[in-house]
Amino acid sequence: MNTEALSAYLRIHLSLKRSLDDKTMMNDRVCKIIRVLQKIIKKFIFLTKSSNWAKDFWNQSCFEVVMKLRRLQIIWKTQDTLEAWNKYLKHNDHKNKIIQQTKCVHFRTQMHELSEALKSIWRFAKWARIESQLSKKLSQFSSLKRSDIDHMTTMFKKKIEILQEKFFFSSS
Repeated sequence: MNTEALSAYLRIHLSLKRSLDDKTMMNDRVCKIIRVLQKIIKKFIFLTKSSNWAKDFWNQSCFEVVMKLRRLQIIWKTQDTLEAWNKYLKHNDHKNKIIQQTKCVHFRTQMHELSEALKSIWRFAKWARIESQLSKKLSQFSSLKRSDIDHMTTMFKKKIEILQEKFFFSSS
């Protein structure tokens, strides 16, 4: 929850400049407080429930951009027009950008918190040392079967040979 925005919202909408002398003024003030609290609940509290798969970086802007994308996807599937498809694609790119930015900000704040804490800095150093020592894994490519051989090939060099024969065969 964005506490700064919440406190600013409360300062604007709940200014207590005049005193509450009679019961009607007090009742009006209570009704106003209730309305403001209802607005705060709608504006600042997430409507999603937490789950085992919830991500730490996920915030309200991510939720809203995904929901808008789903609405555009429904519109595109029902209307099936080029304009609806273009809107969907454009908003999908926007969604990816928003989620990437929130992930980046979350990762940077976590790294900052780790570097500030005295006990955590050693965990951070250990993580950095281990990550730098790990070799980068090559992307996995599924096993291939040559047409004249019955078994599947799992060796990388054999896979290259099969792909070269299939796609770059010589006409000689």
